[in-house]
Amino acid sequence: MHVVSTVLRLSTAAAMALMAVSASGQQNSFSFSCQSVGSSPPEPLGDREGHSISSGEISCRAEGGPLVGGVLTGTNVYEWEKGAGVLLAGSGIIRKPGATTAYRVNEGKIALIVTDGKVTGTTGSGKGVYTLASGSAATLAGKSFTYATRPTAPGQFAIDVKVD
Repeated sequence: MHVVSTVLRLSTAAAMALMAVSASGQQNSFSFSCQSVGSSPPEPLGDREGHSISSGEISCRAEGGPLVGGVLTGTNVYEWEKGAGVLLAGSGIIRKPGATTAYRVNEGKIALIVTDGKVTGTTGSGKGVYTLASGSAATLAGKSFTYATRPTAPGQFAIDVKVD
């Protein structure tokens, strides 16, 4: 249960980081440095072994692009099937002085990385859309994005985002 909880936190952070894509339109890819800040333990659904649901919150810092230094906060809900998760819902906000964006993740998946029988991280990917963008990020309004997550340290991960 603890492993899935950690994984959920990581995946949530990844999804949130994806939303803070370049506002200027000149740079259409960048990364977020993320950590999980809270999650519910996976809740077994009781219909079969390994089938559960979980939710988690992430916090990320934009490492490049026009939102550099901005902070992303987000929440994701995943359905789990024996170490693999499918996103059911994901959204968040990225804030920086003079710019705010909100995003929704439309699809996503996450998988556990297991080394010597222990979960050591997660990888994930997905797609979303900026549902609101204001200030210097206004050009992101309505734009879609893709993302990929990768572990960087215990409990931490990066989200690499590309605005379409």
